Formats: sequence, C-alpha cells, structure tokens
Amino acid sequence: MKKLQLYNSFSNSLEDFVPLDESNIRIYVCGPTVYASPHVGNARPLVIFDILFRLLRELYPKVTYVRNITDVDDKINAKARDRKISIGELTNEVIEEFHKNTALLNVLPVTYEPRATAHIAEMLEIIQKLIDNDFVYESQGHVLFRVRKMPNYGMLSKRNLDDMIAGSRVEIAPYKEDPMDFVLWKPSEEGMPAWNSPWGKGRPGWHIECSAMSRKYLGEQFDIHAGGQDLMFPHHENELAQNFGAFGCIMANYWIHNGMLLVNGQKMSKSLGNIISLDDALRRHDGEIVRYILLSSHYTKTLDWTDKLVAQAKHSLNRLYGALKKGDIKIAGVVENSDNPVLEALCSNLNTPLALHTLHEIADTIYKSTSSDEINELSGQLKNGAALLGLLSKECEEWFRQESKLISEEDIERLIAERKLAKAEKDFRRADEIREKLLEKGIKIEDTSTGTIWRNV
Repeated sequence: MKKLQLYNSFSNSLEDFVPLDESNIRIYVCGPTVYASPHVGNARPLVIFDILFRLLRELYPKVTYVRNITDVDDKINAKARDRKISIGELTNEVIEEFHKNTALLNVLPVTYEPRATAHIAEMLEIIQKLIDNDFVYESQGHVLFRVRKMPNYGMLSKRNLDDMIAGSRVEIAPYKEDPMDFVLWKPSEEGMPAWNSPWGKGRPGWHIECSAMSRKYLGEQFDIHAGGQDLMFPHHENELAQNFGAFGCIMANYWIHNGMLLVNGQKMSKSLGNIISLDDALRRHDGEIVRYILLSSHYTKTLDWTDKLVAQAKHSLNRLYGALKKGDIKIAGVVENSDNPVLEALCSNLNTPLALHTLHEIADTIYKSTSSDEINELSGQLKNGAALLGLLSKECEEWFRQESKLISEEDIERLIAERKLAKAEKDFRRADEIREKLLEKGIKIEDTSTGTIWRNV
C-alpha cells in the first residue's frame, strides 16, 4: 500500500497517516451554514476534501465521510426575516443550490450529510456530560463552557489564553465569567426556532453542533477532522475542548486545514465589491474549470483567483482533453495503483499542483507519440489519473462541442483585427487582454512575418 502523508495542524508537521481502523477510515469536514449562496472560496474545501475522499477510497476498503449542514444560526434567522420567508423555506432553497453546485463541481456524494436541527438530542447529551464533569456553568438562560477548566486550551491553534484575552476587542458579556467562555446553549428570540432543554427553551451554540454530529456518525475518536483555516480558531479549538471535556480524548488524530482564496490579491469583501458567488462562477465557467483552478495551488497555500488563472485553466483542460481525444480509451488497459504517478503525487500531502503537472507530462508524450499502442496506453493513464482529481469526466466530443460554442470565426478575426489596431496605437495592455481573452476561449494566436494566425488549443 502507498504511504500517505498529510500535514497535521495539531502537530504542525507532515506525518505518515496511520488510521485507527484500516477497514474503515473516518473523516469529518465542516459543511455550509445555509443562509445564502456560497462564494468561490467556500468551494475550495469542498473540492480539496473531495480529493482526499477519492484518495482514501483508492487506498482503503471503506471510507466514512461526514459533512454537516448548519441549519440553525443567527444569520439564517436574520436572512429569513429580511426576505419575509420561513426559515425552512430559506434553508431548503440554499441546500438545493448547494447540492446543484457540488454536482457541477463533480464533488462526490458524502456518506452522511447530517443537519444540525435533526441532532438536538445528541447535543443535549454532550452538554449534560460536560455538566457532570464540571466543565460548564449556567448563567441567565445560557449554558457556557468554562475555558479555564480545559487543560492546554489553544493546543490546536497554538494560542495562549491570556494573549487571546489581551488582544481581544470584545467586551465580556454580562452572563460570562470569562470573556473566552463560549456558549453551548442559549435562549431563542421570540418567534425563532427553539427546543426544550433542562436549561429552558432555546437553541444550541455553533460549536456543539459539530461535536454532536461527528460523535454520532464517527464515534468519540476518528481519523481526520478538516475544514478551512478560518475555522481553526475558535470553531475547531472549541470542538476539541468540548469533546475532551466530555469524553477525555482528542476527537481526531489528524486536523487538516485548507488555505484561503483571494481575488486579484485581495480578500473578498462587500466593501470592495469583489465577491464572486459560486453560482455565478458556475454559470460563466464549466465546473471542471472551476475545479481545476481550485486544485492549481497547494491546498495549504493561499490561492489567488484572477482572470489569467481562469484562462490558464481553460487552456490546460483543452490540452488535456485534446490529448485524450488522440487515444482510444475504450481499449486502454486499466492502470494499477502502483503505476499511477498521480496517486504518488496525492499521497504526498495532496500535492495537486504536482498531480496536474503529471497529467500534462502524460499529455505531452501523447502529443509527441506516433505509436497508436503507446497513445492508447497513455490515454488510459491520463484518464485514470484525472479521475483521482475529478477531471476529464466528460466525453471529448462533448467538451469541445461546448468549447466551440464560446466563439465564432468571425469574432476571432474581429478580435485579431482589434488587437492589431491596439498594437499600432501602442496599447499593449489591451493587446495582451485580447490575447488572453482568445486563449480563454480555447484559441491560441501567433504573430508571424505574414500576419497573425490562430488555431484551437
């Protein structure tokens, strides 16, 4: 079996993956809070941990993958009130859109997708265990976790508790003993969702939801807990504290976090007006293009979404599909794991840039080869390797038929003429923009002594 290495945020080191039970690998990933359409940054963990899921399924006989849905939250309540619709209508609408988008991104269905509102009883059970173990207190209708009772609080995020308080701008709430204590249960506002509990009618805090759902489907200890870097503190830190306080163990052996996504070098924000919704991105681009972009940088690094990156992704996929088209993959032999270089790259801490580079090396050899047998064999390698990345899932004819609709020959010639004029006026920025626009459409241009020629990439 291939040796899988993963970067563990808990130890801050690259580690060999050693499962608790090789017959069933268990992984939990924090899913969406369903109050509004997600942006492209929210898609990054969906795609990255889908790659991890695919890889683990190649290496082990069974993988149980849980990705939750948070459907009770202040933002959900506020959004439903603003839109004058019920909370159920809002959450069902957003969940339907979420499922549509995951399908377009070629994200595999998970094993379990629990909703928070269906697991209130499990949350109450953990809160009671924490009460029994003297980790919580009640105050003004709230049940709170006493952070200073937790040994080594901050062990995941590597934060010192006193430094956290000193650097905090948040004043202590009147019902808190300590500003860092966090809510497990709280009263609900009038007309908002509420459930009965021993501490009064109310609803759960955010952190207790994931502790309850992970425990129900994966047990008190499981292999991998994953999510975006922004969740490491306080969400994952508080989950870890809750589970340790209730059950006396670290809930997951490996904590894996993906880096953030920028747009043109800046953080997405309403004030900058640069938020790219996932729905809009998938209307403008095929899901494989969006997926390719999200895999183009190592998952631990920040990814910068730019128009140039979009064009490069389209160009790259056109080239890979073009290579695949040369071969007859129907007669290509199945490539064993031991001979799959993409598998090797992914086993090295999900190195997707290396995996994509490997696909292009195979494609380059296909383009250069004149042997039909070699082309067919390499086409099989290309197809099987791409499957681990969730790419090249379409028929070649479908892909190029779709691409061919993007631009006509008349529009190509018009843009080439516009570029020629821009160069004559020394507007080289505009000339480069036109070149990139054509490349985005799958058209490569070349300046020659007799004029500009073009061809499909």
